[in-house]
This record gives sequence, structure tokens and C-alpha cells, in this order.
Amino acid sequence: MTVYFVENENPRRNSSGGIMSYLMMLSQHLQKKGFRTVLLGTGEPLPEGRRPFSDFIPVVGKEAVSNARYLRALWKVVFRLKAAQPSIVHAQRPDMLVPFILRKKDFLLVCTLHGAHDLAVLDKKGVFLGWIYGRLQRLAFRHAHWLIAVDKNTRNHYLRKYPGVGEKMSVIPTGIGLDKFKPMDREELREKYDFGRQDKIVLFVGRLEKEKNLLLLLEAFAILREESTDVKLVLVGKGREEAALKRRISELKLEKVLLLGEIDNERIPELMNCADVLVLCSLYEGSPSVIKEALACNRPVVAVDVGDVKQIIEGIEGCFIADGTAADLADKILAVWRGQKTLEAREKVLNYGQDRIGEETLRVYQCLLRKARK
Repeated sequence: MTVYFVENENPRRNSSGGIMSYLMMLSQHLQKKGFRTVLLGTGEPLPEGRRPFSDFIPVVGKEAVSNARYLRALWKVVFRLKAAQPSIVHAQRPDMLVPFILRKKDFLLVCTLHGAHDLAVLDKKGVFLGWIYGRLQRLAFRHAHWLIAVDKNTRNHYLRKYPGVGEKMSVIPTGIGLDKFKPMDREELREKYDFGRQDKIVLFVGRLEKEKNLLLLLEAFAILREESTDVKLVLVGKGREEAALKRRISELKLEKVLLLGEIDNERIPELMNCADVLVLCSLYEGSPSVIKEALACNRPVVAVDVGDVKQIIEGIEGCFIADGTAADLADKILAVWRGQKTLEAREKVLNYGQDRIGEETLRVYQCLLRKARK
């Protein structure tokens, strides 16, 4: 049986975000169970021996293209696709299912909903493109065989818009690699990355995009700089907001802000173990892997109440939910430093291991396959 993963990502990038990590871990679990996995992505395939997917079909030959361009190119690929029937198509955005719907073949259509993506499109692309996306989303929801929401807030958001889809929607959070994200020797890693023992490191890992609300983090960091000259802000990732962030850093005359850009995935657990606190202040999220990854490393988290973050960190002493203002965000980070105790958080995220999440997703596939055979 074949599972086609549909996502505008290049498998050669070893620094991809949460969605690609989610797909690679899911692919590895499915291959162990005898499934063939195919990524419909961008760029060029990995060399033999380094492939997280059984096969790769380039929708676009270039590494980085817009989602609109990817979707236009996807139509041609879908109508050329010779798939063994029935096959599962697992998209990460509802609009990416539309070409498969219009082909009208025996594809079993699954979509994982990584947060309120319709709000993100409306916010970043404007009313007209937001309306077009909404029409494609409605069509996808009508014809999808199953929808996976990564958290309850995401599920409730879509149920308010499409009450009828509740009977074909389940909640399965994103998983993490527990063998990769784990406590490490902090002093050794700080020496490796040239951080001082007295440095108080505030870490962000993610895309530098508008929805991540990083201007708020800069405002909070300006407050922290008044409290301590030892504090450093480390931003890991790239995106369209990078220029705006650099301008704001200059305007606020902030020192000790390190923009590391996109880095190899293998280095992220090391940087997390260097950090004093990981911060997330997004406008909207689903089930952000970075929160679970930090906790798996026993690192404190300060975040706004978004996605399933509050549910995950609830009851963990040394982690805090901020109210979304720069002052409170800074105050909660200071509360972490005042506590200065060893965090015992890893046990709280053991249920998010990739094998357990993979099994929950596999049960969805198996249920759809049984229905298709009948």
C-alpha cells in the first residue's frame, strides 16, 4: 500500500520545520509497517541511503517556491500519477487535496490540519486570496475521507465553520523524536557554541514569519536587557520577517541578539540544551513540536496560550503561560530565572513519541482501507 505525502518541502533540507519533521517520522514508522511512502515535494531527491521516504516525486524542480506555484504544478503531477488503487493521499493543507478530488480516482484523502491555516492565509494574503483559499478549503473538507486536527482548539475552530465534518475528524498531536531530543551535557555544549556560563539564553526556534509574532519577543527582550546585561536572544530559523526583525533590533538598539538562520536539524537539540528558556509567542499554532522538544530536553518553556501549549505544560513547575503582552512575557521569563531549579519535564512528553503518534495515524489509514475494501 502506498501513502502519498503532499507538502511543499524539499527532502534535501535537513533544517525543515515542524511539518516536514512530522512527515519524515511518520514515513519511517509506516515503512517499518510495510507501507510505501512517496513525497510529492520540491527540489531534488536525497541520495541513496539517506531517504526518509520510499520515493520522491518533484512537483517543482526548484527548492523554494510559493504554495500557490506548488499547487499549480501539483495539478499536472496528479493527472499523470499512476497509483495502485486504492492509495492514501495525506496532505498538510486542505487546498492541496483539490487536484486529487477533481481527478476522481480511488484515492483515500486525508488532511492533517496544523492549526487555523485559513486565518493565516487571510492575515498574510488579504481578503481576496483568503476568500479563494476558503472556497478550496470547503471543497476539500466536503470530499476528504478523514481530517486530523493536531489539537482540540484546531478541531473546534473548524467544527464551528463546518459542523458536519465532526464525524470524520480526530485529534492526533504531532510527535517528536525522543531519542534525539533529550537532556545533554549543558556545560560542554555551551563551550561548543561559545556561550558563557553566566549567559542567560532566551531561545526561539521556528520560521521567521508574521504569525510567530517575533516583534513582541523583541519588545520583551528589550525589557529583559534592562534587568540583566548577560541575557542573549537566539533566533533559529528563516522567513519573510527577517528584514523587519533586523530593522526593529536596530531601532531598539538591542545588543546580543543572534540570528542564526536555518541550521541543521541535528544542532537544534544541542541549542535547546544550551538555553535557559524556550519562548513561543505565536498568534496561532496547532500542536507546536518545538514545545515538546524543549520539554524532552528538560528545558523551561514560556509561551502564550496558543494551540495545545497550555495543555502540554500544565502542571510543570518552572514553565509559564504569558498573557500576550511584552511586559508579561518578560516577567514570566524572569520568573523562570528566579526559580533556577532543575526542570523535570521529560516524563510529561513521553506520550508524544513518534511511534505512538505513528500508530494512531496508521489506525486512521487502516480504517479507511477497510471501508474501501467493503
